[in-house]
Amino acid sequence: MIIAVIPAKDDSLRLANKNMQILAGRPMIYYSIESAKKSKLINKIYVSTNSDEIAKFAEEQGVDVIRRGPELGGETPLIEVYYHALKKINNPKIKMLVGIQPDHPDRNLDIDTAITYLTKKNRDELITVDKDGFTNGSLFIIKSEVLLSRIFLKVAVMMDDCTNIHNSNDLKKAEVNLRRRVK
Repeated sequence: MIIAVIPAKDDSLRLANKNMQILAGRPMIYYSIESAKKSKLINKIYVSTNSDEIAKFAEEQGVDVIRRGPELGGETPLIEVYYHALKKINNPKIKMLVGIQPDHPDRNLDIDTAITYLTKKNRDELITVDKDGFTNGSLFIIKSEVLLSRIFLKVAVMMDDCTNIHNSNDLKKAEVNLRRRVK
């Protein structure tokens, strides 16, 4: 079983209510939910949030919500959010967790391609990086036993040329990219 977890907190240091900012007529988190729904390998989708507004939107999209407390807000490392989600779900059938960053709405990398790459390379986890090669990207995929053991050894890396939303200019850039795809 493979699950997707979309970490969507209500706070952001740079852009208020970032995950619910409107892009091409929809909240930014919508694009991560839709990416997960398009996957043929993901069995279940969750949104991890501390926001009532985000939780309501996720439920309207048919996605289960994992509530998290203030200890997982602010600048908490995402690995802690994913660990919390996996422990909260508590299903031994889960073999892999796909973390889908909502602040990369115009992702280009196909999720199933990334999952397949991780499996073929026989790695414990996969991270994507933005085109600069350093910035955290749109996906973080990890085998469940590795996440639970907290011992991270073999990592695969893939590039995803997409926008990392930090400010209103990034929103505009991502919206242009999303509108181009629709045409």
